[in-house]
Amino acid sequence: PRVPELEFVLDADTERRRRGQAPRGAFLGRGPADPEHQLSGTLELPRQHERGCATGTFQLHDGIRDKLRPIVVTLAYGLRGGPRRARGAALPPLSPAL
Repeated sequence: PRVPELEFVLDADTERRRRGQAPRGAFLGRGPADPEHQLSGTLELPRQHERGCATGTFQLHDGIRDKLRPIVVTLAYGLRGGPRRARGAALPPLSPAL
C-alpha cells in the first residue's frame, strides 16, 4: 500500500509581493522549481498520530529598508496518496424509478 504524504508550501512576504514590492528574504535549500520566497516539500505519514517535522531557513536580504513590518510566512498544505477506504456502510443497489 502507498503511504500518504503531506505536501506543503511555505510562502514569505505574500502581501508585499501583491503590492509589487520585492520579498525581503529568501528560503535557503529550496528546490529548483521554487521561487526564492517559497519552500515546498513533502512529509510521509506512515502511521496515524506519528509526528513528522520539516525545517526551513529564511535569510534576510542585505540592505532591506523596511525593518518595522513583520515578514509574514503562510503555509498551504494538502494530502496526497494513501489507500482510500470507504467510510460507513455501502449503499444498497438502487432500483430504477419511472
